[in-house]
Amino acid sequence: MQVTMGERKGQNFYYPPDFNYKKHKNLNHYHGTHALRERASKIKEGILVIRFEMPFNVWCLGCNNHVGMGVRYNAEKKKIGMYYTTPLYEFRMKCHLCDNYFVIRTDPKNFDYEMVEGLRRQDKRFDPSDVDNLGAVDRTFQQKLAGDAMFKAEHQKDDKKKAEDNEHQIEKLERIKQRDRNAYDMNCELRRQFRYQKKILNEQRAADDELKQRLSLNIDLMPSTSEDQKMANRILRLKDVKSHDEHREEERQKIENESIFRPSASRKDTIKGIRLKLKPVQRDAGSKLDLNGIIIKKCKPSHGEIKEEIVLDDDVNGLAEEKAAPETSRAIIEKTDDTSISALVDYEDSD
Repeated sequence: MQVTMGERKGQNFYYPPDFNYKKHKNLNHYHGTHALRERASKIKEGILVIRFEMPFNVWCLGCNNHVGMGVRYNAEKKKIGMYYTTPLYEFRMKCHLCDNYFVIRTDPKNFDYEMVEGLRRQDKRFDPSDVDNLGAVDRTFQQKLAGDAMFKAEHQKDDKKKAEDNEHQIEKLERIKQRDRNAYDMNCELRRQFRYQKKILNEQRAADDELKQRLSLNIDLMPSTSEDQKMANRILRLKDVKSHDEHREEERQKIENESIFRPSASRKDTIKGIRLKLKPVQRDAGSKLDLNGIIIKKCKPSHGEIKEEIVLDDDVNGLAEEKAAPETSRAIIEKTDDTSISALVDYEDSD
């Protein structure tokens, strides 16, 4: 048997010689096909295959798996009745996780769907009045209000209270409407804000690109926050702080590099630690040794007055060492008659 594809329109196609308009009506009837092809394979039974999207979250009763809202199926659609002038449709589809079949019907009375077979609805219903939305129209309630005066009088008080509660919502809607009345000014303000935000984004993007190019990064940089700034300041403040191990290593290196012969204590501290490389002074017969280790000797200055020279020795008992090492540095202090002491420095003549 040869299968021929059906066409939705029979225009500008080849019509065979035996085609009869009165008998075949169109090319689809002539070829024995339908314009919807395999979707209309059960069209004689009133069934049409459509794409049905699950309107809410459900649980499959065959495999107990969850089927999320928005999952699409190839469902068999057929008409099963009427609700006033609104047709009632039934959808039958197979679960994609097992061999169970779902059957769902429309419920125009409650503006909802009815779970008939093979599935259970996940209960997430709410009262439309809680979100300021209109609920389903109850025709019996409206009819009772129109036909029963006592029932209507009982509900008039509730209607007045509801109107008072909704008065602030009406005022809010009026303010919003008044705010949006001038569309031109609103458009200008929105465009101004958009240009300002676009400028900031472009500057941030340029700074990020420069940083990524400088550091050879290939990742997207997130915008900086106040916490990031605080952390960066802490790192910059503590970057020169050494750890305990580094301090110990530094002290160890210092000890290893310093000399094992420590300098001996001297009388140089009495003249504020000034160290001068001076010409050695030899002690002669006319000099005398002070108790503090100062050598005092007489000398004759150029102007004829007799002065005493005070020589600071490093040690009282260092006179013997002085002869062995004549390069020992000493300070010569001039003592005048007015008890003023001044340092006399006699440097060696340099060539």
